[in-house]
Amino acid sequence: MTFAEQKTVINLPDLLFSRYCKETFGLNRGVYNTIDEWFYKNSAESIEVRRIKILDFLLFYISSLKDVEKCKIKFGKGNLVNLLTEYMKIAAK
Repeated sequence: MTFAEQKTVINLPDLLFSRYCKETFGLNRGVYNTIDEWFYKNSAESIEVRRIKILDFLLFYISSLKDVEKCKIKFGKGNLVNLLTEYMKIAAK
């Protein structure tokens, strides 16, 4: 994703941004809301910063999958917070 594309996506209205996440990453609205709230509580109060982090996290997660083409995002019970924490550790470096 280019900088211009990212800038356009992160400035979409909330419903359209969550739809983008669903269409692009297979992310349902409930998981999107959980990720958004987690970033809000953990360092990203600005909506623009949170959306950048959400996209970066989703790309980080997808890049860790063995077969990206066939995988839909599934975090499993309790695994989402662990993955978000791992992402923050790596992103902080």
